[in-house]
Amino acid sequence: MVRVIKNGVEKAFLAFSRVVILGFALSFILAACKSDTKNYSEWYLIREDVDIFVKELGTGKDTVIVVHGGFGMSHHYMIAAIKGLEKTFHFVFYDQRGSLMSPTKKENLTFQKNVDDLYALVKELKLERVKLFCHSMGTLVGMEFAKQHPELVSNLVLVGTIPPKSDSVQSIFSERFEEQVNFLSDRQEVEELLKPFRDRGADAQFPSLSDIEKTNLSHKDMTEYWRIIFASVNIYDIKKHNLFIKCGRAYYKGEAAVMGNTVNWNYDYRSMMNNTKTTVINGAYDFLDFNGDNLKTLLDGFPNIRLVIIPNAGHSIWIDNPKLFKQNLLTALK
Repeated sequence: MVRVIKNGVEKAFLAFSRVVILGFALSFILAACKSDTKNYSEWYLIREDVDIFVKELGTGKDTVIVVHGGFGMSHHYMIAAIKGLEKTFHFVFYDQRGSLMSPTKKENLTFQKNVDDLYALVKELKLERVKLFCHSMGTLVGMEFAKQHPELVSNLVLVGTIPPKSDSVQSIFSERFEEQVNFLSDRQEVEELLKPFRDRGADAQFPSLSDIEKTNLSHKDMTEYWRIIFASVNIYDIKKHNLFIKCGRAYYKGEAAVMGNTVNWNYDYRSMMNNTKTTVINGAYDFLDFNGDNLKTLLDGFPNIRLVIIPNAGHSIWIDNPKLFKQNLLTALK
């Protein structure tokens, strides 16, 4: 996931907390824990400079590693993307270094170390070959991993993808990108949802305490206001903004964005993708590339790369069109 505002790119996502109610009998607690392990397990991949949080769920035979967006987001938002496929695949989620549940020092945050973490995870899982499902900035991690370790990747699925060829970071986050972001955030349906909040004093996209105190809005209201703004560029059906984000902003660790400074933005992954079972699934209103026009041009001449453009969908397709997304994700992973 990539968080976008009109003047550029930021990253954001949400905070997760677990509440334990005291006072229950120990046997009840143990039974509950045992029940949980039937559905998922959580553990840490121990690296030399960071502990990587890992979550496994699903009962299928084939393992799929899910690489979330960011940099700095968490795996949590991606769980909704695999809904309905838990009995078909065994999914492995993880928080990339610097993200919510894998904190580390700034000096440890490099793109190559991020890619190396994925390699270490594949080896720890003892996978001879792996299916990768990557989203947004996570597609860059997946593409670089597959370039460095092509023998380990059986299926590469890129959703809301960073372009597979780039000359510079400016070629990706270009004037066209800015225009597409503005189109999505300035839509009439978005303005109508925001108007009640603005009529009561909201005027900051990411409000501070002093911003809130100047309005007639509660903290809860301001969270809802932020959700609409964030959702406006990430999903096309803005009426679904409450399905897109449920917990606010704290699942995002902005410090991890420095990994973008260590990326070599002059790259070309297309040959690797053409020699791997690669599927690109993008929404027609993905803020990075409306209608997949740039992708269609870049992938011309690479016949083995499957490109799917889903209509009336944005950067997070599984929210806009869950049925069609699930069908294409299943095909891509099979």
